[in-house]
Amino acid sequence: MHPHDAQASLDDIRRLQDRTREQVARQGFSLSCVLPAALGLFVGLASIDLRNPWRTAAVLLGFGLFVGVGIVHGRRALVQRQPTSLEWLFWVGVSAGLMLLFGVFRIAVWAVSGLPSQGLMSQGTLAAAATAVTYVAMTPVIRRAFKWIVLRDGGRA
Repeated sequence: MHPHDAQASLDDIRRLQDRTREQVARQGFSLSCVLPAALGLFVGLASIDLRNPWRTAAVLLGFGLFVGVGIVHGRRALVQRQPTSLEWLFWVGVSAGLMLLFGVFRIAVWAVSGLPSQGLMSQGTLAAAATAVTYVAMTPVIRRAFKWIVLRDGGRA
């Protein structure tokens, strides 16, 4: 093997790695993934207004759906690779941000209503709906941020 052949092989490997990272950045944000995840988020967060044992069942069902959609979608993806630590940190941050957003929405609903809702959905359900809708609306921003993380420095963290 000549040095030129070895260099050409390395260049091909780098090019294919770049294509893999681009596919990873694209594949997790399809509508078939985002909408069921938002439904799971809604069910899990809205369960705060239920009494046990329904609360436990709704939390397990909702957040199970939220996480399960990501796992199933990742398993069926065209390209599979191990996420970097920065990518894990990103998803933990998105999840924490959604929980914080739910808290802010719940406080806002409480402040606007002043009293427990009369004939309307409960505060937790309204806040959960607002959080799920915001998650769907923010998907393009989340996608761009995730793509930047995956593609930066060749995806190494």
